[in-house]
Amino acid sequence: MKRDIQKVNDDIIEMKRLIKQKLIEDPDVLEALHNPKIDIDSPDEFLDNNIYGFIRIPTTQDTVRNFICFTVDDIEDSRFNTHFKVQQIQFTCICHLDDMKTKYGIDRHDLLSYIVRDIFNWSNDFGLQFKLVYNKESTVDSDYYCRTLKFERECTNNLNNA
Repeated sequence: MKRDIQKVNDDIIEMKRLIKQKLIEDPDVLEALHNPKIDIDSPDEFLDNNIYGFIRIPTTQDTVRNFICFTVDDIEDSRFNTHFKVQQIQFTCICHLDDMKTKYGIDRHDLLSYIVRDIFNWSNDFGLQFKLVYNKESTVDSDYYCRTLKFERECTNNLNNA
């Protein structure tokens, strides 16, 4: 059987599409990413330059300095009902030390994570609401610093395959 890849019906793939769209539609996200090589009026250019649908660890050769990376994962079946599962979105806001300061007096990785929280925490845009369950700062290496956010929700568990 040949699959029609143009019509893939997968909740993780669809979630990633929606998340990318939400991020590039928000002018505060684009401003906070601070990429002077991209015009804010061309938000699609931020995709795969500053916004990634997978966790990407930057290297020192990169010219783009700040990133939002995210994953969507099915963590486990619901403990109370196998028709539901726990789904998680993990965002990692990664910023270079040389571009950490913002005009708002807020470190850039904290500003980006605030905006991401404001967009996604308790949002109804994805059906059932996601709730923030993890918010932690860390280092990637001596030049890159990050804040990781995890949101969880319970949603239907592939009922079309039941």
